[in-house]
Amino acid sequence: MASVVDIYKMDEYLLNAIDDLYRQIWNHSIQERLNKHYRYHGFKGYVCISGDEEIVGFVYGYCSMPGQYYHELLANELGSVESKRWLKDCFELVELAVHPSHRNLGYGKLLVTQLLKEVQNQTAILTTQVTNQSARKLYQGLGWEVVKEPFIPGNSNAHSPYVIMGKVLK
Repeated sequence: MASVVDIYKMDEYLLNAIDDLYRQIWNHSIQERLNKHYRYHGFKGYVCISGDEEIVGFVYGYCSMPGQYYHELLANELGSVESKRWLKDCFELVELAVHPSHRNLGYGKLLVTQLLKEVQNQTAILTTQVTNQSARKLYQGLGWEVVKEPFIPGNSNAHSPYVIMGKVLK
C-alpha cells in the first residue's frame, strides 16, 4: 500500500529522491527547477511512497503569478480574454511524475487530487505533451479541459507540441 506525504520541508534526501525518480523518467535533473519553485508563493507538493519506502511518484505546483516565466508564456499564448479567465487567480500544476512500473494503478489520480484538495485559487492550469494520451486521459477524467492546442513553449526544443489544460476549482 502506498501513502501520500506532503512536501512540507524539502531536505536534501527528499530532493535527491525526487530528482532520481525524475531522471529515471525524463533522463535529466529537476533539482535546480524544483529548488527555485519550492520558494514560490503557494507552493504545494506531495510524494507517493510505496510500502517499500520508495518514492514512486510526485506532484507539485504553485500560484501562477505575473512575472513568472511560465505565467508570462501562457498569458502571451492565451491572449487577454483567456488569460483573464484562466490566469487571474490560478494554481499551476507544474509537474506530475509516476515511475513507469507504477502507472495505471491510481497514483497519478491520487497525487493530483491531493494537490488540489486545499488549493484556494479559482482555476488551475497545466501543460502536457499533445501526444501524452495517458496524461491527457487522466486529467480529463479529473475534470480538466483543453484550453488551447497546440502550444509550443517559448524557445523550447520541444520534440512535440503541448496542450494547455485548465480546471475551474471554484
